[in-house]
Amino acid sequence: MFILEEKHLEAAKQIALKHRHKKSCDRCYDRGWIGVSDQNLLILCPKCVDRDAALEEWKAYVNEHEELKEHFSELFEEKPVEEEGKEKTLPHEQKKLHPNPMKQTFVPGQKRTGLKKV
Repeated sequence: MFILEEKHLEAAKQIALKHRHKKSCDRCYDRGWIGVSDQNLLILCPKCVDRDAALEEWKAYVNEHEELKEHFSELFEEKPVEEEGKEKTLPHEQKKLHPNPMKQTFVPGQKRTGLKKV
């Protein structure tokens, strides 16, 4: 199992701290990261860190270090972008069949909750 070295973890902490966009945060206690995973990878704060900018800087850091490239190779794979014009169509639409569509289940008026003597 891959475990990130401490020197790379410190660099990741600096990247997270650099890309914070709030002054104070109750989730990460102003660190920019919430915790560390089993592989010694940093978990960024979703509330106060610009994830896209931090990821781009992390990619640049990984490019500089050859030992990290093999473990983070999935970061550099281009994912195909789906076109918005295409809509997903189902082979058939599933509709709930009602036993009697004309049956009215709601009766307007005052709800009678108990017996009242008038």
